[in-house]
Amino acid sequence: MAAIATRENYFEAAFALLSSRGYGALKLAPVCEHLGVTTGSFYHYFKNWRDFTAQFLDHWLARSTTQLVEFVQRLDSPIDQLDALLHFAVSLPHRAEAAIRVWSTVDAEVAAIQRAVDEQRRQVVLAAARQVFADDEEALRHAQWGTYLLVGYQQLDAGEGDTAPLEWALARLLDEFARRRERQRTTGRTAAPAAATEAKRRE
Repeated sequence: MAAIATRENYFEAAFALLSSRGYGALKLAPVCEHLGVTTGSFYHYFKNWRDFTAQFLDHWLARSTTQLVEFVQRLDSPIDQLDALLHFAVSLPHRAEAAIRVWSTVDAEVAAIQRAVDEQRRQVVLAAARQVFADDEEALRHAQWGTYLLVGYQQLDAGEGDTAPLEWALARLLDEFARRRERQRTTGRTAAPAAATEAKRRE
Protein backbone atom coordinates (compact mmCIF):
# COMPACT_ATOMS: atom_id res chain seq x y z
CA MET A 1 0.00 0.00 0.00
CA ALA A 2 1.22 3.50 -0.78
CA ALA A 3 2.20 5.46 2.32
CA ILE A 4 1.24 8.89 1.01
CA ALA A 5 -1.35 10.25 -1.40
CA THR A 6 -1.79 13.99 -1.88
CA ARG A 7 -5.06 15.83 -2.38
CA GLU A 8 -4.15 16.25 -6.05
CA ASN A 9 -3.54 12.49 -6.33
CA TYR A 10 -7.18 11.93 -5.38
CA PHE A 11 -8.33 14.35 -8.05
CA GLU A 12 -6.16 12.63 -10.65
CA ALA A 13 -7.57 9.27 -9.59
CA ALA A 14 -11.07 10.65 -10.11
CA PHE A 15 -10.15 11.80 -13.62
CA ALA A 16 -8.65 8.38 -14.38
CA LEU A 17 -11.76 6.53 -13.22
CA LEU A 18 -14.09 8.85 -15.10
CA SER A 19 -12.01 8.36 -18.24
CA SER A 20 -11.68 4.60 -18.05
CA ARG A 21 -14.90 3.46 -16.40
CA GLY A 22 -17.35 6.34 -16.47
CA TYR A 23 -19.34 8.24 -13.87
CA GLY A 24 -20.70 5.06 -12.27
CA ALA A 25 -17.21 4.06 -11.10
CA LEU A 26 -16.56 7.30 -9.24
CA LYS A 27 -16.96 5.99 -5.69
CA LEU A 28 -14.80 6.00 -2.58
CA ALA A 29 -13.59 2.40 -2.75
CA PRO A 30 -12.44 2.52 -6.41
CA VAL A 31 -10.67 5.85 -5.83
CA CYS A 32 -8.74 4.47 -2.85
CA GLU A 33 -8.05 1.22 -4.68
CA HIS A 34 -6.71 3.14 -7.66
CA LEU A 35 -4.25 4.95 -5.38
CA GLY A 36 -3.47 1.95 -3.20
CA VAL A 37 -4.49 3.73 0.01
CA THR A 38 -6.97 3.15 2.81
CA THR A 39 -10.13 5.16 3.34
CA GLY A 40 -8.44 6.65 6.42
CA SER A 41 -6.06 8.48 4.11
CA PHE A 42 -9.03 9.84 2.19
CA TYR A 43 -10.59 11.32 5.33
CA HIS A 44 -7.33 13.07 6.13
CA TYR A 45 -8.15 15.47 3.27
CA PHE A 46 -11.92 15.32 2.88
CA LYS A 47 -14.77 15.46 5.40
CA ASN A 48 -16.94 13.10 3.39
CA TRP A 49 -17.64 12.04 -0.18
CA ARG A 50 -19.67 15.16 -0.91
CA ASP A 51 -16.79 17.33 0.22
CA PHE A 52 -14.47 15.41 -2.09
CA THR A 53 -16.69 15.79 -5.14
CA ALA A 54 -17.14 19.51 -4.45
CA GLN A 55 -13.38 20.03 -4.21
CA PHE A 56 -12.78 17.86 -7.26
CA LEU A 57 -15.21 19.90 -9.35
CA ASP A 58 -13.66 23.17 -8.16
CA HIS A 59 -10.25 21.75 -9.13
CA TRP A 60 -11.60 20.84 -12.57
CA LEU A 61 -13.07 24.31 -13.08
CA ALA A 62 -9.79 25.99 -12.13
CA ARG A 63 -7.56 23.66 -14.14
CA SER A 64 -9.66 23.31 -17.25
CA THR A 65 -11.07 26.81 -17.58
CA THR A 66 -10.08 29.58 -15.16
CA GLN A 67 -6.33 29.17 -15.64
CA LEU A 68 -6.83 28.99 -19.40
CA VAL A 69 -8.76 32.26 -19.46
CA GLU A 70 -5.99 33.99 -17.52
CA PHE A 71 -3.34 32.68 -19.93
CA VAL A 72 -5.25 33.55 -23.11
CA GLN A 73 -5.99 37.08 -21.94
CA ARG A 74 -2.24 37.76 -21.83
CA LEU A 75 -1.91 37.11 -25.59
CA ASP A 76 -2.24 40.21 -27.78
CA SER A 77 -3.53 38.82 -31.08
CA PRO A 78 -7.03 37.31 -31.24
CA ILE A 79 -5.71 34.71 -33.69
CA ASP A 80 -2.98 33.75 -31.20
CA GLN A 81 -5.66 33.53 -28.53
CA LEU A 82 -7.83 31.30 -30.70
CA ASP A 83 -4.89 29.12 -31.69
CA ALA A 84 -4.08 28.60 -28.00
CA LEU A 85 -7.73 27.75 -27.36
CA LEU A 86 -7.69 25.21 -30.20
CA HIS A 87 -4.69 23.37 -28.76
CA PHE A 88 -6.21 23.54 -25.30
CA ALA A 89 -9.51 22.09 -26.51
CA VAL A 90 -7.80 19.18 -28.25
CA SER A 91 -5.74 18.36 -25.14
CA LEU A 92 -8.67 18.18 -22.71
CA PRO A 93 -9.42 14.89 -20.89
CA HIS A 94 -12.40 14.31 -23.15
CA ARG A 95 -13.52 10.95 -21.78
CA ALA A 96 -13.51 12.32 -18.25
CA GLU A 97 -15.39 15.44 -19.33
CA ALA A 98 -17.93 13.33 -21.19
CA ALA A 99 -18.49 11.36 -17.97
CA ILE A 100 -18.89 14.61 -16.01
CA ARG A 101 -21.57 15.66 -18.50
CA VAL A 102 -23.43 12.42 -17.74
CA TRP A 103 -22.97 13.07 -14.02
CA SER A 104 -24.38 16.59 -14.44
CA THR A 105 -27.71 15.16 -15.60
CA VAL A 106 -28.35 13.60 -12.19
CA ASP A 107 -26.70 16.08 -9.80
CA ALA A 108 -27.67 19.75 -9.67
CA GLU A 109 -24.37 20.88 -8.13
CA VAL A 110 -22.40 19.15 -10.86
CA ALA A 111 -24.71 20.68 -13.45
CA ALA A 112 -23.99 24.16 -12.05
CA ILE A 113 -20.23 23.64 -12.36
CA GLN A 114 -20.68 22.19 -15.85
CA ARG A 115 -22.62 25.28 -16.93
CA ALA A 116 -19.92 27.52 -15.45
CA VAL A 117 -17.19 25.65 -17.35
CA ASP A 118 -19.09 25.84 -20.65
CA GLU A 119 -19.93 29.52 -20.16
CA GLN A 120 -16.39 30.56 -19.25
CA ARG A 121 -15.03 28.75 -22.28
CA ARG A 122 -17.63 30.34 -24.53
CA GLN A 123 -16.91 33.79 -23.14
CA VAL A 124 -13.15 33.56 -23.74
CA VAL A 125 -13.78 32.55 -27.36
CA LEU A 126 -16.35 35.33 -27.70
CA ALA A 127 -13.88 37.91 -26.39
CA ALA A 128 -11.43 36.92 -29.13
CA ALA A 129 -14.19 36.77 -31.76
CA ARG A 130 -15.24 40.34 -30.96
CA GLN A 131 -11.78 41.48 -32.00
CA VAL A 132 -12.32 39.85 -35.40
CA PHE A 133 -15.98 40.45 -36.29
CA ALA A 134 -17.50 43.91 -36.54
CA ASP A 135 -20.98 42.52 -35.91
CA ASP A 136 -21.56 41.29 -32.36
CA GLU A 137 -24.15 38.73 -33.44
CA GLU A 138 -21.66 37.23 -35.88
CA ALA A 139 -19.00 37.10 -33.16
CA LEU A 140 -21.45 35.31 -30.88
CA ARG A 141 -22.39 32.77 -33.54
CA HIS A 142 -18.75 31.92 -34.18
CA ALA A 143 -18.09 31.53 -30.44
CA GLN A 144 -21.09 29.20 -30.24
CA TRP A 145 -19.74 27.29 -33.23
CA GLY A 146 -16.59 26.47 -31.28
CA THR A 147 -18.60 25.45 -28.22
CA TYR A 148 -20.84 23.16 -30.26
CA LEU A 149 -17.83 21.46 -31.85
CA LEU A 150 -16.26 20.69 -28.48
CA VAL A 151 -19.44 19.60 -26.70
CA GLY A 152 -20.59 17.57 -29.71
CA TYR A 153 -17.27 15.75 -29.89
CA GLN A 154 -17.40 14.93 -26.18
CA GLN A 155 -20.96 13.66 -26.44
CA LEU A 156 -20.47 11.57 -29.56
CA ASP A 157 -16.83 10.62 -30.12
CA ALA A 158 -14.82 11.08 -26.92
CA GLY A 159 -14.99 7.37 -26.16
CA GLU A 160 -13.01 6.60 -29.31
CA GLY A 161 -10.00 8.52 -28.01
CA ASP A 162 -9.14 9.94 -31.45
CA THR A 163 -8.96 13.73 -31.30
CA ALA A 164 -7.97 14.16 -34.97
CA PRO A 165 -11.57 14.86 -36.12
CA LEU A 166 -11.98 17.51 -33.41
CA GLU A 167 -8.64 19.10 -34.27
CA TRP A 168 -9.58 19.18 -37.96
CA ALA A 169 -12.97 20.80 -37.27
CA LEU A 170 -11.52 23.41 -34.91
CA ALA A 171 -8.76 24.20 -37.41
CA ARG A 172 -11.42 24.99 -40.03
CA LEU A 173 -13.04 27.38 -37.56
CA LEU A 174 -9.66 28.99 -36.88
CA ASP A 175 -9.16 29.36 -40.64
CA GLU A 176 -12.43 31.29 -40.82
CA PHE A 177 -11.31 33.61 -38.04
CA ALA A 178 -7.95 34.14 -39.77
CA ARG A 179 -9.64 34.95 -43.09
CA ARG A 180 -11.87 37.52 -41.47
CA ARG A 181 -8.95 39.01 -39.57
CA GLU A 182 -6.99 39.35 -42.82
CA ARG A 183 -10.00 40.99 -44.47
CA GLN A 184 -9.99 43.53 -41.64
CA ARG A 185 -6.39 44.39 -42.36
CA THR A 186 -6.85 44.73 -46.12
CA THR A 187 -10.05 46.78 -45.92
CA GLY A 188 -9.07 48.84 -42.91
CA ARG A 189 -12.21 47.86 -41.00
CA THR A 190 -12.01 47.22 -37.29
CA ALA A 191 -14.07 45.15 -34.94
CA ALA A 192 -14.89 48.08 -32.67
CA PRO A 193 -18.62 48.08 -33.57
CA ALA A 194 -19.01 44.68 -31.90
CA ALA A 195 -18.01 46.11 -28.55
CA ALA A 196 -20.29 49.09 -29.14
CA THR A 197 -23.21 46.80 -29.93
CA GLU A 198 -22.66 44.87 -26.72
CA ALA A 199 -22.45 48.09 -24.71
CA LYS A 200 -25.81 49.21 -26.12
CA ARG A 201 -27.37 45.88 -25.15
CA ARG A 202 -26.32 46.36 -21.55
CA GLU A 203 -27.75 49.88 -21.29
